[in-house]
Amino acid sequence: MKRPVSLFFGKDQGMVSFLALLVLITVLLPMIALSPSGRLTLAVFFSLTLISGAFTTIRHRIFIGFVIVLTFSTFAFSVLAEFNPRSTSPLLETALKLLCLSILVSMTVRQTFRPGPVTGYRVMGGIAGYLLIGYTWAYAYQLLIQCVPNAIHFVAGMTESPGRQPLHLIYFSFMTLTTVGYGDAYPVLPAARSLAMTESLVGQLYIAIMIASLVGMALQGRSDLAAHEEEDSRSAARSFPRTDTAQTKLSTRRKKRRLGTV
Repeated sequence: MKRPVSLFFGKDQGMVSFLALLVLITVLLPMIALSPSGRLTLAVFFSLTLISGAFTTIRHRIFIGFVIVLTFSTFAFSVLAEFNPRSTSPLLETALKLLCLSILVSMTVRQTFRPGPVTGYRVMGGIAGYLLIGYTWAYAYQLLIQCVPNAIHFVAGMTESPGRQPLHLIYFSFMTLTTVGYGDAYPVLPAARSLAMTESLVGQLYIAIMIASLVGMALQGRSDLAAHEEEDSRSAARSFPRTDTAQTKLSTRRKKRRLGTV
């Protein structure tokens, strides 16, 4: 008997914890104080999220190890930046985080839209991909601001530069991704405007494509199931008289198809 093809390579339960970490840092992030302990807390949650995502969405061990090495490197940079800022390069730290997030986005989206039955884990993967897109653009903004500090204008009240602490940039990224925009932050540099426009387009297209793909997969799955059941009925009708054993095998095959095991 064939085993069901897992959307995330047999680690569907890992998708639950991965999405939970993403939602947790998204909800708790605005509440974290801009202090050394708050930045370290953010670095710990960020590292746990990357590692969880690597084990959940990446199939090859080499790439998993690559993401883990990058994650520990970024965490080490974050810790060193708190105790000895001159010993680290903010640009390198941000670039490493951006690289990790880009890998997770591509792998999560790839697994979400691969052929197969529509399950709750697939929907979770779609949500995780959407959140990862927001974080990826946030660190892209941070990298830009570290090069050009005035690329994005924020209203008065910020206690620390967004080039050091990405909290405000993550907020700006998700407001852009969802096309909400409260007017308290807006891009000034042409490169920042280009990033913002691209993110808003990706955010809208991602939702439309994800919904259309999930509906198409669900309809295709039902169509294939109906075709297989009709074929089984015709096959069973030829073997007259129908015995209890044949009826039991037919029911078992139909049940397996509904569960996606054959």
